[in-house]
Amino acid sequence: MQSTQNQDKEKNNPLKKELGLWSLIGLGAGGIIGSGIFGLIAAYGADAGPALTLAIVLVGIIMTMLALIYAELGSRFPLTGGPYSIPRLALGNSAGYLVGWGYFIYAFTGTAAIIDVFVAYVGFYVPGLATGLTLTPLGISIALVALAIFTVINVFGVKWGGLFGIVTTVTKLIPLILFALVGLFYLNVGNFTPFMPFGWTGIAVAMALAVFMFTGFEGIVIPSGEVKNPSRTIPRALIITMAIVVLVYVLIGIAFVGMINWAGLGMHVGDWSYSTGIGSLSSPLSDVAKGAGYGLLAAVITIGAIISTAGAGSDWVLFQGRIPYAMADDGLFPKPMDRVNSKYRTPALSIIFASFLTGIIQVLFPFFPNVVLLASITTLIPYAAAAVSLAILRRSPQLGVVDHFRLPAGMAIAFLGFVLSSVLIYWATWPLTLIGVILTLVGFPLYLFTKNKKMEWRRQAWFWVYVVGLTVISFLGDTNFITSGVLSIPGPLGYVPLPYDMAVIVVFSALIFLWAYRANVGKAVESTA
Repeated sequence: MQSTQNQDKEKNNPLKKELGLWSLIGLGAGGIIGSGIFGLIAAYGADAGPALTLAIVLVGIIMTMLALIYAELGSRFPLTGGPYSIPRLALGNSAGYLVGWGYFIYAFTGTAAIIDVFVAYVGFYVPGLATGLTLTPLGISIALVALAIFTVINVFGVKWGGLFGIVTTVTKLIPLILFALVGLFYLNVGNFTPFMPFGWTGIAVAMALAVFMFTGFEGIVIPSGEVKNPSRTIPRALIITMAIVVLVYVLIGIAFVGMINWAGLGMHVGDWSYSTGIGSLSSPLSDVAKGAGYGLLAAVITIGAIISTAGAGSDWVLFQGRIPYAMADDGLFPKPMDRVNSKYRTPALSIIFASFLTGIIQVLFPFFPNVVLLASITTLIPYAAAAVSLAILRRSPQLGVVDHFRLPAGMAIAFLGFVLSSVLIYWATWPLTLIGVILTLVGFPLYLFTKNKKMEWRRQAWFWVYVVGLTVISFLGDTNFITSGVLSIPGPLGYVPLPYDMAVIVVFSALIFLWAYRANVGKAVESTA
């Protein structure tokens, strides 16, 4: 049994239900396993040393927890545009809009980053496309062509995007598994000592950077309106996807550290730095394989990276186009964005619009790493919103599908998910925290011109305090959590050093969680009116 409104939406849903379990797993794993594991693992080493493996495990646990939250929400509320649609149901139009806007920023920014790395790896065979991880004008042109191809694929039909996701996911896993097997077989245990050369601070920074490597699981919830039997298919797809991804990443992390041949790379033993050490590698998996004497493996990894980022780029073109479609369908975005192509039954205009914004990012910001942290911040805010939404919607049993997946200890996991998302936002470092929050809030003036705007100041006040408060704590926090060279912004001030900053973040986010819960519980019915 469903709420009346959800029944009506399901009955009048113009989108075709063509996505099954393996299509969703292909889209989910394909969207997650993209540029991060190929382009960022050396940066994790520069921040954490051999403890990059621990950072991957810890982030994997946190992100799996958040994925399980989405498993219940997506199973109970199979609404297209899930990361936006479900928080709107729980938090009201205004806060839901800001969450959706922030996630949309993450989507098209992250898509640009993925396609940029795709072009950078193509540059391994075609010189002149990139200098390090910065695209040249020729590289930007190739990126725009790739974006156009991915857009056409997904305009033609969601089943083609899903099929492409399955093919590229299977293909990309083969070289990653091969790299893991070779690395584990020839493991140099001595590379793991000292295990934590930069302490827990280094692990924290590496974890913030590693968030991007795991983002994308929520993409399984985005096309919920096009999924067969969503109450069963969505949670199963999320759980299987996260199991695959965490296992692959942990094995790759161990193999990467164990395969390092310092002499073969022309480096001093134990040099993890960005300038002359591991952090300077532009194609780390291929470079490490080549340095260890496995030239053929290096070539296979390069091909795998190209396929991986191509598949992830296509997946995210599919995902990002569903956000403005869902918001427009609710009267919270320009009306033309909710149009469905009569022939292909896809939100073609919304897909093209999102791809246009992706193209702007590709032209204006051809450098990869800082965009990654910025994208992580703008998606962790929706993750936190999803966590508190689970707690609120569990107190609204009249809404959604009755026969759905129910997360054990769901209220406790929702609380932990909210707090841990807040910690990761803080670890993403100043001033990117400031820029991410500004980009999230800058969309609010657009909300004032939408059809179904509701100000709901009391219901949304917590959100403003939350994002501004995180920014202030980041500015006052430990001086280790800073990204230098961004807009020449000074800080942080170091007034709240480790470990006191962690205590402040935990207490602050716990109070915000309780505030958001009490301000919205019992009001979810009103938000659907």
